[in-house]
Amino acid sequence: MPLQSSLKQYFWDIDLKKARPKSHPEYYIKRILELGDKKALIWLKRVFGNQKIKEVAKKKGLSKKSVNYWQILFKS
Repeated sequence: MPLQSSLKQYFWDIDLKKARPKSHPEYYIKRILELGDKKALIWLKRVFGNQKIKEVAKKKGLSKKSVNYWQILFKS
């Protein structure tokens, strides 16, 4: 599943045509949780689902600001 061109701003360092989000979920989820907007989050939920997003959000690698924001949003 190639990425939508609207996500290019978050994945400037990869070739969108070769992107395989399901193969590297942590990379894509963390990038969107750190930098994404509402449209990117909708894409993220559609591709990975809330449970997978929550799992990744609990791991190390996100800024404290992002962790706090997502904990509040997901109420976890």
